[in-house]
Amino acid sequence: MNLDKMMSVEQMQRGAVRRLPKMVSDFLDGGALDETTLRRNREAYEAVSLRQRVLVNLERIDPMTTVLGHGYDVPMIVSPMGLLTVCHPDADVAIAAAARAAGSLMVHSPWSGVSIEETFEAAGGRMWEQIAFWRQPGETDQHLSRARNLGVDTIVVAGDVAVSSKRERDLRHGTAMPPKPPVRDVLDVALHPRWVTRWLTGRKMTWGTYAISGRPIKMSEMERWMESNGGNTRATWDDVAELRRRWDGRLLVKGIMTPEDAELALHHGADGVFVSNHGGRQFDGQPGTLDVLPAIAEAVNGRGAVIVDGGVRRGSDIVTAIAAGADLVAGGRPFAYGLAAGGRAGVERVFEILLDELRTAMGSVGSTQISDLGAHVMNGGSHRPGRPAVHQ
Repeated sequence: MNLDKMMSVEQMQRGAVRRLPKMVSDFLDGGALDETTLRRNREAYEAVSLRQRVLVNLERIDPMTTVLGHGYDVPMIVSPMGLLTVCHPDADVAIAAAARAAGSLMVHSPWSGVSIEETFEAAGGRMWEQIAFWRQPGETDQHLSRARNLGVDTIVVAGDVAVSSKRERDLRHGTAMPPKPPVRDVLDVALHPRWVTRWLTGRKMTWGTYAISGRPIKMSEMERWMESNGGNTRATWDDVAELRRRWDGRLLVKGIMTPEDAELALHHGADGVFVSNHGGRQFDGQPGTLDVLPAIAEAVNGRGAVIVDGGVRRGSDIVTAIAAGADLVAGGRPFAYGLAAGGRAGVERVFEILLDELRTAMGSVGSTQISDLGAHVMNGGSHRPGRPAVHQ
């Protein structure tokens, strides 16, 4: 596949779909229930129009920014994603290395198939770690300790995973652990020999950071391990406060979709909020993240960092999200598409595409710096230039 001819995230998605069996591409693209929230994430960006400005000196368009002590050459990071091994055996290693090369960073998932240590090394330290409140507190404690020992400076609490979602695409394909695919999927997999070869010879499917009796978790054990540890319905804001007392670095809470929860996050010691509906994969029927972002950013009012993901596919979407109140924008699927289509090089190409489109969009709205972006660049927004200072 000639990655240089990939001109958009959508085109990269089509390339990924061609390379992946249907059961894997549906796992990547699917959402909960009717996938209403999944669609709303994208529709929210498509409903926004930006205000073109002309005859502005655009000799130096600078998309760099600084948030939570990290500098970014592009104000877009990689959201945490689990089991990227199904897309490509290099998985998180490829994405972390590509993000580092792009002057960005990756958020490593506790549901990753690659260990925190291996991913941190590939990221050159430019990595945040997502933490889950497992039912067995010792698993969470051990994960936190490993992050601390590596020198991770920011953890992201997974706040929206207390209950399981029903993803009907996955159910139809039988994508349990281990998978139990119907005959049609077995035949479809056979029509993707390159993927099969990588699956058989590449990285084994497991929970990379966790183990049973000191050995990697076998695929046949993964579902049972999750039944014992996942879906902790007892987790509350008290757990965030306790985590804050034990963690000296920065702390974010992911899954924030209301101003009330943003206030609670800050009250319990968070350094910022991650506006996210899990890419439409957890709770269907709620708004798109862009729809709720302005009210959450107003509630935070510079007291913490505001990060948003969900539905971003163009550089102009990054402009829109920042103009609506985000300090940083995040995405998962675009980088997973790049991974599936071309490994690390595919992920790097996605960053190149988004950065090129971002610079064009910034110039079109007459802004040469990220700090210039505000509601005034959107039709229907305030015409007052500038935005609150980015939280450092």
